[in-house]
Amino acid sequence: MARRSSAFVVFLLCCAPASAQLWFSESAAEVGCVHLHQTQRQTPDTEFMAAGGAAGDFNRNGHLDLFVLGGSAGFDRLFLNNGDGTFTDVSLAAGVLRQHRGTGVAVGDYNNDGWLDIFVTSVGTATAEAPGHNILYRNNGDGTFTDVTQQAGVRFNNFQIGDAFGAAFGDYNGNGLLDLAVAGYYGGNRLFRNNGDGTFTDVTAFTMPLDMVLVRGFAPRFVDMNGNGRRDLLWVGDFFTSRYLVNNGNGTFSNFTGPSGTGLDSNGMGNAYGDFNNNGRLDWYVTSRINHTQTAGSGNMLYMQTATDHVYEEVSVAAGVNYGLWGWAADAVDLDHDGWLDIVTTNGFDGSFINDPTMLFMNNGDGTFTEEAALRGIADAGQGRGLLTGDFNNNGARDIVIFNNRQPMLFYRNELPNATQTSITLFFNTLFAPGIPPDGFGTHVTLTTPTLTQQRQIDGGTNYLAQSELSAHFGLGDADHADITVRYADGFTETFPNVPAGRYTIERLVCPADFRQDGVLNFFDISDFLGRFNSRHPMGDFNRDGLFNFFDVASFIAAFNAGCP
Repeated sequence: MARRSSAFVVFLLCCAPASAQLWFSESAAEVGCVHLHQTQRQTPDTEFMAAGGAAGDFNRNGHLDLFVLGGSAGFDRLFLNNGDGTFTDVSLAAGVLRQHRGTGVAVGDYNNDGWLDIFVTSVGTATAEAPGHNILYRNNGDGTFTDVTQQAGVRFNNFQIGDAFGAAFGDYNGNGLLDLAVAGYYGGNRLFRNNGDGTFTDVTAFTMPLDMVLVRGFAPRFVDMNGNGRRDLLWVGDFFTSRYLVNNGNGTFSNFTGPSGTGLDSNGMGNAYGDFNNNGRLDWYVTSRINHTQTAGSGNMLYMQTATDHVYEEVSVAAGVNYGLWGWAADAVDLDHDGWLDIVTTNGFDGSFINDPTMLFMNNGDGTFTEEAALRGIADAGQGRGLLTGDFNNNGARDIVIFNNRQPMLFYRNELPNATQTSITLFFNTLFAPGIPPDGFGTHVTLTTPTLTQQRQIDGGTNYLAQSELSAHFGLGDADHADITVRYADGFTETFPNVPAGRYTIERLVCPADFRQDGVLNFFDISDFLGRFNSRHPMGDFNRDGLFNFFDVASFIAAFNAGCP
């Protein structure tokens, strides 16, 4: 009987759906990411709302690294991935070991040199709140960073007071350069246009609605919400000041909050977006607060986009995602690979909200969600502020990192089995494509399996004070392959049929046979093509017919012989 029981258990483990096996283990010490956020004061002040970080492959070795803020009594840290999901602290050598009142982090290659740069928001020095302490670190490509804030023109977003929280990179005017949005709580909301020479110009007065000075800003992000190729601005703010800003296509934005049906969040803090019901329309989730008796505060809001562009229906209560206590950061990601976006949120504040747990809303695929944080191994009840997700061990599943205020950072490793075989993750190299932002910013991806159609968009937006991995990550559900359509920021579209599960980097090739993107066709391009062909990389399917055979080789040879224009 014991042997039969054991066999039966093994059968259940191997054949149960992946969603039933989703589990997270807190592994900060194990992976070498022990970090404590610390502040000079312990009272509810401006810095009490802080704790953030960002994920990014800062040394371009194919493994995700982590930059973390330390607070006014701690130090900012850069943890480089050792290639096996563990990390080494290189903060001092990298030139980023700094003590200040850091709040949030945004990552993007602002100067198009191929290396991810870091923008840090700050509300002052280690000893006092003060304006003008934001930091732009230029990645030198040799493991070090240089503070170029002064010459770049982004040190101040408010000249009177320390006032900088979430920030986001994005190309709002479609010129291939990453612009910068910075949220301020005391009128310091700013939009900086990238001049293409390493500097930025504050264009807030000319591009943004005048009432942005009233927004208690926390979390901006650039997202093309209706698929017209223009990046709109989702701007989350406290005290009913969240804004839905539509890109007019002429370098300006219009306040469409009222007509859109958004802005109902009483205390907007963080946000996530995505197609939560897989109907081809992007939706918006905004965290807020609600007390334990559900009588004060709006709670978190879920705005589902209707058939009309930029018009939403708020459905958080019916969907089961309204009750989030004192919500801060949120991210939308398919954690169990069933093909439906889940939502993870952090919580906490002083007083009655002091032990609020992180919440994990699992998408049921029918318009509703079920909270399952404890069931899935997430037992955080700390002072959560920033949060991000990323695949730090390249196993195909997204891990969760939580930045707690005045408490240790938490690293929840996703233990989903066979994750690489049940997901597709796409990274983008668009560095050499004229007019396209680096790392695929603004790229829209549609993935289709026999039973589901999903979509993702690459953006550098803040979840609250943190930024997740720059990739398009899809769970495949019951499928093992999918058809993929990629629409770049300039509108150019290409398809990749019959793509197997796995992790891929897609390069936007100006000349189809120039796989090295150096303007010269030679042996190295042939070698790179054959490597992709043999590994069944989507770009190895040169004629895009979903097969890997002689015709792909023949098509490549023809393109190679034709040369580059």
